[in-house]
Amino acid sequence: MMIDKRLIGTVPESRKYIAANVALQWCGLVANVAMMMSVASLLASQLSARASSARLLTTAAVAAAAVLIRWLCTTGAARMSDLSSRAVKKTLRTQIYEKLQRLGASYSEQVSTAEVVQVAVEGVDQLETYFGAYLPQFFYAMLAPLTLFLVLLRVNIPSAVVLFVCVP
Repeated sequence: MMIDKRLIGTVPESRKYIAANVALQWCGLVANVAMMMSVASLLASQLSARASSARLLTTAAVAAAAVLIRWLCTTGAARMSDLSSRAVKKTLRTQIYEKLQRLGASYSEQVSTAEVVQVAVEGVDQLETYFGAYLPQFFYAMLAPLTLFLVLLRVNIPSAVVLFVCVP
């Protein structure tokens, strides 16, 4: 499945929900990176025998905050997915209905009523998945490796490059 610009243009209201969904997923990723870096720092200080109770408390606080942020982001992303799906359903079903009204009773000469109902129900439900799940995940899948690459550049440049090259 690819990105259909015409289809996205049909439901412009969904763009803001898709963007918000991607942004929330990205914030969850950043929170997870912060938590992992904090834990790695604690383990490094433990191995070098410089661990302190303050470092442990800081790591615990960062981990608790990261878990809360991830939960909020996951919940928000699911909400944005739902809102995008609702917008798509409403817009497309309204457009189908308006098209049938413009055609009048003569639409049944070109297509059966059963086919219209099937497209209006099943076809729109499939597009709900496209807008609510596929598109946000597609854009997040482009953003996440780039983010992780930039984070890993600070840690180890060859590893960051190898991981980034292996993404495709």
